[in-house]
Amino acid sequence: MRNLDIATLRSLQAVAEYGTVTRAADALNMTQSALSMQMKRLETQFQRPVLEKQGRGVVLSVFAQELLTESRKLVAQNDAILARFAGQQPSGRLRLGLTTDWMFVHVPKAVRHFREANPNIEVVISDGRTSVLRQLFRQGDLDLILTTEFDCPSGAQHLLKADLAWFGAVGGDAWTKRPLPLANSPSCAYFPKGLTALEAAGIKWEHVPGIGDCEANQVLTAADLGVNIYPRALPQPGLEVIDHGGSLPPLPATWLNIYITDGPAKAAAAEFAGFLRRAVCEVTAVAA
Repeated sequence: MRNLDIATLRSLQAVAEYGTVTRAADALNMTQSALSMQMKRLETQFQRPVLEKQGRGVVLSVFAQELLTESRKLVAQNDAILARFAGQQPSGRLRLGLTTDWMFVHVPKAVRHFREANPNIEVVISDGRTSVLRQLFRQGDLDLILTTEFDCPSGAQHLLKADLAWFGAVGGDAWTKRPLPLANSPSCAYFPKGLTALEAAGIKWEHVPGIGDCEANQVLTAADLGVNIYPRALPQPGLEVIDHGGSLPPLPATWLNIYITDGPAKAAAAEFAGFLRRAVCEVTAVAA
């Protein structure tokens, strides 16, 4: 009877997430040659190719992708048994900081898959504005942050490009009024970009009375009391992208960025980033 090696299956998962044997081996704290030998043993065991070259990196073969799906279940079950019967405590903690805009779009799938692959790592999630998340990250209070920015600062990794758009109430006409009633909070990263665009177009604006947090501003917009700025790819309940026919100025694109710690949780944070990239690719493909 042939048995599958859990450590080898973990290595297969790492290669899938990191895209290269070198980076996967580094994340697992093993040598590249040792990980390559594990992949060779899988190929020998199944008499099927596991890795295929693509550019400077490698990708899983069609067979390996099918194996990966089943192997995740086996690894997760292995870890669950150990946690239950060996009384194992969490082996680590991953502290995530997520920008509020994208909290419920790509993140849940990534968290779920990460927890399935790493049941002994405790995941702690915080949400907030990009400026706050970056400050907490600099202080060492977060291991990975997902931010919305208009460039790629040092230490950041681009994840997704998103176009901004003017949003209003479904069937509303607040966007036709002048001065234009704005429902974005001054602390919102999109607010100064919107003002720059409006001023360049010579359009006067004013703040909607009652501006508060993100949820309150969304309610004001849904009530057709003002307009708001959101990434076009993020549908908002009660709102729609305004079909203004050029009456409102174009807005710049924004970027979804990832920052990964150099601290003790670096390997776990990098692995989670891999799950997040895959979730983004899947959601984007469906939307297209």
